[in-house]
Amino acid sequence: MKLIAGLGNPGVKYENTRHNFGFMVADSFAKSQGLMWKISRDWVCYYAKTNEFVVVKPSTFMNKSGEAVRSVAEYFKIDSGDILAIHDDLDLPFGKIRISFDSMSAGHKGVQSVIESLSGPDFARLRVGVDHPDKDDPEKYVLEQFTKEEIKHLPSVVERSIEAIRSYLSDGVQATMNRFN
Repeated sequence: MKLIAGLGNPGVKYENTRHNFGFMVADSFAKSQGLMWKISRDWVCYYAKTNEFVVVKPSTFMNKSGEAVRSVAEYFKIDSGDILAIHDDLDLPFGKIRISFDSMSAGHKGVQSVIESLSGPDFARLRVGVDHPDKDDPEKYVLEQFTKEEIKHLPSVVERSIEAIRSYLSDGVQATMNRFN
């Protein structure tokens, strides 16, 4: 079994922000698979599952995402090498996606939480570019709503991300990296 973890912040306030790209992709992927979200207070997350994978959206704030990922992984006995975390990435141009494995957080607090909770970075990541602001405050930037121009491109970015998830599930991380990077 594999675990797909969309990282984001809970609540309406954060729904359409750059930092919630992980939630957006997880929602769209679950919907494309005909899955319905359930809530687990024990695992502190929303989850949807099949016999092959479980999709998770932590119900904690971003910097505590690792708690839910670890809880679900432990319950289903999923090795960290079978986990894919989906998150926004300031270092990629808007809409560009990259698959990585066994890499550090690059300052992303949600990814750092997952690394700490799993005792290492040996899991896959689907990084979705939100661009790097020309501003001094990247934390403020990622919590802002998408611009009108960005909104026009969201459907194609989310669809490409879903294709990457499907590739990861069927072909593994290396083949997915070769195809999408």
